[in-house]
Amino acid sequence: MTTTNYNEDKAAAVLAEVLALAYGIEPETAQLIGNATALHDVGKIMIPNHIRGKPTKLTNAEFAIMKTHTIWGANILMRIPNDFGVMAREIALLHHERWDSQGYWGKNAKELPDYVQIAAISDLYTALRSPNRPYKRSWPPNEALEYIKAEAGTRFNPALVEVFLSLTDTQREECYAKT
Repeated sequence: MTTTNYNEDKAAAVLAEVLALAYGIEPETAQLIGNATALHDVGKIMIPNHIRGKPTKLTNAEFAIMKTHTIWGANILMRIPNDFGVMAREIALLHHERWDSQGYWGKNAKELPDYVQIAAISDLYTALRSPNRPYKRSWPPNEALEYIKAEAGTRFNPALVEVFLSLTDTQREECYAKT
């Protein structure tokens, strides 16, 4: 993976489209999922830099502020019309929700559209694989895959994790070449 001009949001978007296609979603909708995934963290522009760029673990108060990026993102995307707007807002708001209802806002599996879970898996994988940061090392692909596999049924829809794990290394890693 190259770190030159790396864009984690774009990498997650490319990977989300690949995962959506592998999951059997029609190409036009898969492309929408990818494009909407690119906007999943837009709300972070409203989070103060000293929190967003903090090189150490966030305090509980700082984490509470960081969690609001999902609400800010959904609000920022309110003016986008049609199905794409709905998808982008739901991904922004719900991408930190968990299959077991233990996410930011406690939504349960029935409240999480597949495209939100596709975005969440893609976001996590690209975040784990992203270049080293002061507070986190870059994970090798095999460790990132094992972590996501372990999250099936708790954090993620097991069927989507199964499809994600069935992707080839090239399919998973090509998202970096396109950033």
